[in-house]
Amino acid sequence: MVSLRQDMEAPPAGVAPLEPDGTQHLQWRVYILCGLVAFLDGFDTQSIGPAADAIAASIGMDIKDFGPVFSASQIGFLIGAVIFSALGDRFGRKRMLVAGTLVIAFSSLGTAYAGSYNELLAIRMLAGIGLGGVTPNFISLASEFAPPARRTRVVTMLWAAVPIGGMMGSFVSSFTLSQFGWQAIFYLGGAAPLLLVPVLVFMLPESREVQRGANDRSAPPLRVAPIEALFGEGRGLATLWLWLASWMTWLLLVVIGVWTPSLLQQAGWTTPMAASMLGLLNAGGVAGTFLIGVALRFVPAQRALMLALMAAAASIVMLGTFAHSFAAVAVAASLAGFFSSAAGGSLLALSASLYPERVRATGVGWSLGFARTGAVLGPICVGWLVGLQWSTASIYSAIALPGLLATVLVFLLSRTSTFRAAIK
Repeated sequence: MVSLRQDMEAPPAGVAPLEPDGTQHLQWRVYILCGLVAFLDGFDTQSIGPAADAIAASIGMDIKDFGPVFSASQIGFLIGAVIFSALGDRFGRKRMLVAGTLVIAFSSLGTAYAGSYNELLAIRMLAGIGLGGVTPNFISLASEFAPPARRTRVVTMLWAAVPIGGMMGSFVSSFTLSQFGWQAIFYLGGAAPLLLVPVLVFMLPESREVQRGANDRSAPPLRVAPIEALFGEGRGLATLWLWLASWMTWLLLVVIGVWTPSLLQQAGWTTPMAASMLGLLNAGGVAGTFLIGVALRFVPAQRALMLALMAAAASIVMLGTFAHSFAAVAVAASLAGFFSSAAGGSLLALSASLYPERVRATGVGWSLGFARTGAVLGPICVGWLVGLQWSTASIYSAIALPGLLATVLVFLLSRTSTFRAAIK
């Protein structure tokens, strides 16, 4: 039986390791609060997809030119993930979670008031900075408080909150679009994180190394040299393959999420029907992220990842091939969400296990940041294909290709000594 090794180093001197006995209340509080941040991350990310046509019409632009708007948030995510992860390792992950949640709130409210294309681009980039800033920190904080034997399951199941939030965002969007207008979803997406911020401030504990520094004033300040931490100590090749596999996987995940409503409308679907398929995509993602955490306890990690990526590619091809059949698209969307999110969640769990605790947020954040460069290019390329009048089936076939390439990269990752050291 193979499972990800859950801890790469002992706790810092002077800090007792967290044990299940007597600390379960604290651990569950961390899991729930980090899960709420992850939920809002998914809600904001997926809300803009169903609203894209209405937003484009309101500011006088063609939907085929909307690709850069989708990509703007991905550029912001890259910036936020790289900067906030290093800041979280140095100054505290709780502080970065609070700051990132505030950015998400104000940028969501700002989206509702965007009056021009340039304003929309700037606001969605700011939203991406907030989303990218919270992700490596809630993953790292939750994994830090998780007992080593449960760390992989905690990370993958925590990540399930993102597609749950996305599912709610897509379903709420499909309702509010016809009842209250597209702005309503962003009012809601701004109010919820504002309400969560004081809860995080007063109830979420800080990371253990920051607590140690606060209690021991003679302790040296936390300093992280990202390149040395990620590529030193024999981790260079594993980091490279992990980044490239993440690049392909997140390109696929983001593109099917943001472009599916518009692509289905191009195939003749109504806006509410297309939005409901995005909801099924996220529902499949929830199930896939939960179950991959269980599967990794019994199936070799590389085998589970490669099977999930190949199945995701096949499901995406099916999504385009049968775009005129409601039943077939419903099945394909559920399967595509299931397998692509399973792959994404397991890659995140792996990145949290490959690196030691002192640089864990940096490892997760830089992996996500590099991956988001693919997520930036993906929506733009799909917009270009739409402008070239490619068929829906052809576009979905092109979207599926990164899943097959990621399968090869995961195989290469599994051959590195760092990967072998991270499993037992």
